[in-house]
Amino acid sequence: MKSKFEIFFDTDILIDPAKKKSTPPVNAVLEKCLMLFNTCFTSVINASEIFARCKNAAELEKAKNLLVNVAILGIPFRYSLRISEVNIAIKKKV
Repeated sequence: MKSKFEIFFDTDILIDPAKKKSTPPVNAVLEKCLMLFNTCFTSVINASEIFARCKNAAELEKAKNLLVNVAILGIPFRYSLRISEVNIAIKKKV
């Protein structure tokens, strides 16, 4: 029986266990949470961090499959302004 509670995943929970050492494997934790909780969330920022780690089409497909059952929350307007400033600053330094 699923819990009435919801859970929010940070990037570290979603990372492929082959890329991060942990016991039990990170995906086992994710799978358990998906079975226990009605709704599982992450943010668009966390999802973009996962996608940014992908080096090829196969890894990108794995990342997409990982997030299929996880709801992705958007960015509130006030944060999106600050994120754009950070992106501009990064482009100036590159």
